[in-house]
Amino acid sequence: MNQITESIIILAFIIICARFIKRHSKLMQKYFIPSSLIAGFIGLLIGPQIFAGVTSDLTQYWAVLPKYLINVIFAGLFLGKVIPGKKEIWKTAGPQIAFGNTLAWGQYVIGLILTMAILTPIFNANPLTGALIEISFEGGHGTAAGLAPTFEKLNFPEGTDIALALATISILVAVISGIIILNWQWKKECLFMTEEERKARDRQCIRSGYNLITLGKKISATPKSIAINILAFAISIGLGWLIMNSLIFIEEIVLNGFTDIRFFPYVPMFPMAMIGGLILQLLLRKIKKQTFIHRRTAEIITTLALDILIASAIATVSLKVVGDNIEIFGILAIAGISWILFAFFFLGPKMFPQFWFEKSLTNIGQSMGMTATGLMLNRLADPNNHSKTKESFAYKQLVFEPFMGGGLITASSIIFIYEFGSWPVLIISTMVFLFWTIFGLVLGKKKNPKTVLVQNEGGVLG
Repeated sequence: MNQITESIIILAFIIICARFIKRHSKLMQKYFIPSSLIAGFIGLLIGPQIFAGVTSDLTQYWAVLPKYLINVIFAGLFLGKVIPGKKEIWKTAGPQIAFGNTLAWGQYVIGLILTMAILTPIFNANPLTGALIEISFEGGHGTAAGLAPTFEKLNFPEGTDIALALATISILVAVISGIIILNWQWKKECLFMTEEERKARDRQCIRSGYNLITLGKKISATPKSIAINILAFAISIGLGWLIMNSLIFIEEIVLNGFTDIRFFPYVPMFPMAMIGGLILQLLLRKIKKQTFIHRRTAEIITTLALDILIASAIATVSLKVVGDNIEIFGILAIAGISWILFAFFFLGPKMFPQFWFEKSLTNIGQSMGMTATGLMLNRLADPNNHSKTKESFAYKQLVFEPFMGGGLITASSIIFIYEFGSWPVLIISTMVFLFWTIFGLVLGKKKNPKTVLVQNEGGVLG
């Protein structure tokens, strides 16, 4: 057996064990800790940095998986989704778009100010550190790992390890703080569930997107659907590759002889794969075949890819790099968490004219964890979807994800800081942040701010 095959088998075994551990651990289930995080910590423990049960000859192959899997994840963001018109998106999700952008651009503003005022002067941090809160919190493990080649090209290789560590702590805080906030809200509003209702709600959130046995049956039962979806992913990534190389070629022709500054050679592939998937889905809409790609199958493929990515990324994060930059890591983590919690309690009620609690909680779940974390907290807060947050959040993602949280702006932010410096990026970020904050507050006043609290099958309605 060659080393590549052996490393993949070991990683697969670790992921299966992690899912088994979660299913039989009340503590893990109580706080909805993703099994991919458990797998990552197991891999880190048995890897060469701690117990050395698995050698670096094998884990080196784990380390390269994220930069490929991130393309699969982003290629599938829009595949199989029914994409509505612009007016419908804005009418349904306007406040969520404003709140999500306020959270994301605020992370840039805080990160850049901290880096310029404290981290660089005192701890000699790389100026690119200013973008790490948004990359890690809003983007998550996938974005942090996917940007590894860009960090390398920009002479900031340690940025990947710091970002992955920040993404890990942020998702843990997102889940735990979300549960605490939910319990606080239930007690505050005197909303209680029966034991059976609580167990039913919890069962909905235990799984992280797929069941291995059900998945095996599905693959056996619908090979045509699987083949169509795999082909769609391949076409999306292929279109992304063509777009990326075309942009690099055009930029070289246009700027050659004028300046040595180049932008697109540093841009990672995954935002282009996302655009490729969006183009494919829009073409299908044009010919009235939006549902030709099975959305649930596409979600399973991306969830599997994300689980493997998170597990392999955490298992190979450099503990030495994180330890050497522990002050930077700590300051950024505290600042990022504080900002998001502040936005939840003080901006959320003012930006959402109705159901502020459910909508704010869903967004902070995404901003500190990932989209799946936000949806999980949404199911806990409103299991019957009375607030219709799920639909408006999904529409918000159609506008938000192409740019922030791993999109074009997230992927290019460190390049702009590298090429133009921190000050111009801070000024622009502050202006955009203020725009979305003010715009969100204005939207929040347009409708009747009064809310009605209802006890209905365990849902918290506000």
